[in-house]
Amino acid sequence: MLQQMSTSLGASGGGMGFDGVKPSVGILLDTWQNVENNDPVFDHISIQANGVLSHGTDLAGPVRASATSDNIEDCAWHIFRITWDPVTQWIRAYFDGSLRVEAQVDMVATIFNNNPLVYWGFTAATGGSNNRQQFCTALSPIFNTSLSNNAGCDGEPVVFSNTSEAFAPISAYHWDFGDGTTSSLQNPPPKVYADPGIYTVKLALKGFDGCDSDTLRTIVSIGDFPVAAFEVYDTCSGLPPRITESSSVSVGAISKWRWFLNGALVSNSQVPQLTGLQAGNYQLELEVESANGCISPRALRNFMILPSPVIDATIDDGCIDLSVTHAGIQIDNATSISQWKWTLGDGTQTSGQNVEHVYHSTGDYNASLVAVASNGCTSNTATTPFFINQAVAFAGNDTIFIRNDPFQLIGTGGGSYQWSPATGLNDPGIANPIGVLDDDITYTLTVTTPEGCTDTDEINITIFKGSNVYVPTGFTPNGDGRNDRIQPYLVGIRQLDYFVVYNRWGQEVFHTKTPGAGWDGRINGILQPTGVYVWRLQAVDYAGKVYQMKGSVTLIN
Repeated sequence: MLQQMSTSLGASGGGMGFDGVKPSVGILLDTWQNVENNDPVFDHISIQANGVLSHGTDLAGPVRASATSDNIEDCAWHIFRITWDPVTQWIRAYFDGSLRVEAQVDMVATIFNNNPLVYWGFTAATGGSNNRQQFCTALSPIFNTSLSNNAGCDGEPVVFSNTSEAFAPISAYHWDFGDGTTSSLQNPPPKVYADPGIYTVKLALKGFDGCDSDTLRTIVSIGDFPVAAFEVYDTCSGLPPRITESSSVSVGAISKWRWFLNGALVSNSQVPQLTGLQAGNYQLELEVESANGCISPRALRNFMILPSPVIDATIDDGCIDLSVTHAGIQIDNATSISQWKWTLGDGTQTSGQNVEHVYHSTGDYNASLVAVASNGCTSNTATTPFFINQAVAFAGNDTIFIRNDPFQLIGTGGGSYQWSPATGLNDPGIANPIGVLDDDITYTLTVTTPEGCTDTDEINITIFKGSNVYVPTGFTPNGDGRNDRIQPYLVGIRQLDYFVVYNRWGQEVFHTKTPGAGWDGRINGILQPTGVYVWRLQAVDYAGKVYQMKGSVTLIN
């Protein structure tokens, strides 16, 4: 209630000490329904003027006192707040942080007769019933610590700075530091905890009006200093050393890792990957930090990067079914190689620095070689491509040439060529020499590939001295292997244009252009009757002479 007389008291009971006090402004918290005052059924709040309790002329309200319940008689403390803005002339009341009623009124001019000085206080009554009604001015225990996020390290003094807020003067402070020690000072001296741990620090206040505050509880973490621990194992050059980290801390957790290699910071990971280290001796250190900011002493370990052998391999191109040499080469001089391991490219493996192997198929191959040194380190993998070839000599098909006319041989299958004998050839060392002959001969061609693979082939040369065509006058197709077919016999003939056989009615029974082919006396597998048959042919010899011939032949069953 706001009033100008500090001793004015209104009516008791339902008047609650406010009824009849004028001039005045009252903010009513009513838990009893007085029907004669037009009270609602719920516990309500309103803003009244000049000691008038009957609702209907309220400055604001009535509405529920609580935004969440019809009943505020719950034996619990509630936060009640009133604000007045003389500039905007708004008076507002909040219950448990929620705005419940408000009114815009020029209280100084319209209620207090332009007198801005008023008393404020609380008044209450219960009439014939009873209830405990108690107001305490605001007491807000607040304090800060000198620790970041209220986390510190063992042995670090903790400064507790009191920043509590209160509406009325504070008469007493009670500190509980969570370790069995307390203080009643407004700002206690720096505190050093005897042991690391998690402590609940409490602060409670008492006001001069006898009210006690709620207790503020804050967790203070005093961490121990972590122990940095790890193991590092020797390894070979080209590989990162294996590291196992096992640092520990009792309070909180380790949040930061700092790794130093030969004194230089190299990683902030929990387990670093140390790549690209050359062979030699190294010193690795680890420093860890807990979430409390406590930093460990450095842990130190020595390790070695052992030299790995450096190798290469050479393999010359080779020939099918011939031994191919695979040679391993050690390039470094820092290791002693104890094992050589070959993967030969055709699905086989073998050991040894220099090996021989036979390949049975032509093609491109890749063989790889690794070596293991006496210190257990494995080399790089040396991969070498090579080609396995095969010489396939072809001197050409046996043929006939005209005496003393130039002809050309066509050889294939290699990189170099040699014809033997050299008789009649302009150059026996090329693939396609020109020759002139007056008699039959057999040439042998030897070819050699760039890999050294060799092969030979022969060609029979027949020198044409004259031509003729012979056709028998009879044949016996009885399957005894003698005279079973009728065919022309060609001497010096390079081309058969046709050979045709007719029966006595002029019907064609056989036709071919293939030298050496003949008629077996059958049509569609059926042996023809004994009788005389007529034939015709046309052929061309190697000199260009054309033979056109006809005759008859007797089929004898």
